[in-house]
Amino acid sequence: EIPSWSLAALGMYCARLARVARRPSGARGFASEKEIRDRLSTIKNISKVTKAMNMVAAAKLRKHQDELEKAKAFAKGTEGLFFEVESEKPTMVVPVSTDKGLCGGVNTFVNREAKFLMMDLQKQNKDFTLFTYGQKSKGNLKRLFGKNMVGGIQDVGGGATTTFAEACEVADAISAQEFGNCKMIYNSFVNIISYDTLTVSFPSLADFEAEAETKFMAYEEEGDEGGLKKNFYEFLLATQIYGILHNGQTCEQSSRMTAMDNSSSNADEMYDKLLLQANRVRQAKITKELMEITGGAAAVQG
Repeated sequence: EIPSWSLAALGMYCARLARVARRPSGARGFASEKEIRDRLSTIKNISKVTKAMNMVAAAKLRKHQDELEKAKAFAKGTEGLFFEVESEKPTMVVPVSTDKGLCGGVNTFVNREAKFLMMDLQKQNKDFTLFTYGQKSKGNLKRLFGKNMVGGIQDVGGGATTTFAEACEVADAISAQEFGNCKMIYNSFVNIISYDTLTVSFPSLADFEAEAETKFMAYEEEGDEGGLKKNFYEFLLATQIYGILHNGQTCEQSSRMTAMDNSSSNADEMYDKLLLQANRVRQAKITKELMEITGGAAAVQG
């Protein structure tokens, strides 16, 4: 439900636009005291929203940081087990973005890296497909690479912390696609104010099973020989995606917290400047009225 004060602010803003539209073309004029007061009210309401979003993002960030540490501990020992293969099948690019905005440049960096990668593949005349994770990558990249898009995933978990079961579902959806090598582009959390945009690669299940005999020759195999490689591939992929999704969620909340803090500071600064301007207009109005009163009194006496 939209708060009543937010609707009131929107109404005042629309009224302000209507007044501006009624002015003659090329006409210039100073804002009246009422217009400045209306703008002050709008800015104050915006500041309330951004401060509230900042506090919510800060609370979520602490939770996501704890879950990220658990995901890193869970995936420890599986790094470097995936490999790239020579394949005639197309390369699949998977940018990992968010479903919501107002979170700084986390989506911009991922989408930009994905664009550069696909443009480079085009220059090399290599086939590629696009499989998006998150609404922001789908909306941004579909305009340029819509013909290469084969699918996508949105709204995993509804904004809640990603579970390993959900990561397994994402892994199943990705591995079901037709590709030779898959390149996932995501943001890796460093600290509250910084993150790195990284790319990880892994082969398809068929190519993994074909090359695993050579790549893991130093390891002994136990159990069902027919399903061992498939199970190992699925576990590695789900574990890696589990860490990637937690990194993305943590970066989203940290960037949103920073963006909302900057927005609140800008709103407060704008409010102070407009308040000073409103006081000057009010003081000028009072001075003018006093001059008219004293001038009228002098005329009566004279």
